[in-house]
Amino acid sequence: KIKRNLILSHDISQEMKQAEEWAAALNRADATGIRLFGLKEMGEIELERKANKALSIKGKYWAGQLEYAGPITMWGSITNPYFSNNEEHKTHIISKHGNFTLMDPIPNKYDIDSGAKITAENGNIIVGSVSGIKQVLPDPDGKVGLAITKEHYSMLYAPKGKIVAGNIRETVKLEADSIDVLNLVDNVKVKGRNISVYGTKVNYNVEFELLKGGSIRFHDTGSCYDISNDAIIKLENGKKFYLSDLKTSGMVGFGKEITYDYLDNLGTEVKDWSFKIGFGKRKK
Repeated sequence: KIKRNLILSHDISQEMKQAEEWAAALNRADATGIRLFGLKEMGEIELERKANKALSIKGKYWAGQLEYAGPITMWGSITNPYFSNNEEHKTHIISKHGNFTLMDPIPNKYDIDSGAKITAENGNIIVGSVSGIKQVLPDPDGKVGLAITKEHYSMLYAPKGKIVAGNIRETVKLEADSIDVLNLVDNVKVKGRNISVYGTKVNYNVEFELLKGGSIRFHDTGSCYDISNDAIIKLENGKKFYLSDLKTSGMVGFGKEITYDYLDNLGTEVKDWSFKIGFGKRKK
């Protein structure tokens, strides 16, 4: 099954190269067009270059890299052949100028999974649920009964724009100037200047990295019980803080703004995870 999927992911990635060249040619000519790409075994996708210069994608995106000079709108889910060692086969959709948007992702259950990557170099990313995947592999040294876990991060990257997303779970990285999300569960890394969490759940192994001059807000209006004390906020200068420190001071919840400068001037910094098991010390 894996060998078959490797062959299919290779064939689909070649199709996506043709799709990229086709869309680029239409863009240069400022022309419109519509065409099917992909494989019948996996399901074909429809690409359309519209008069407003946007690229429309309809159908499930399985593999391969696609770069487009303008905005991209999509109706469908996005996955990735994480089992392949060839980076050209991996899913990476790039909008050079403009937004990447999944249309009505939550009611339509459009999601991004298995280590797919989305980049909006000069725009925003608007999507629904995002998840990665962890792959259990035999020990590389051949030791019987032992295995290693390889993490395949799904990644959203909008360095000059905003990410708006739903539930983020199991091995995901988000990086943008501004980030709005619902819930963050299981091995999620969030890096941005202005971060807002609108849901009620943040797991213990979630890490926020706050850029200089920015702020973070948690909008839970309840007890904040499911916002873990062990989640970490890391500053651009390397300082780290547990959310337990901020909960004690009443800063977590109800949309209260926690600024970079406030944390930078805070008297308590968590130096490492060893504090939690009694071996480290807090820096006062």
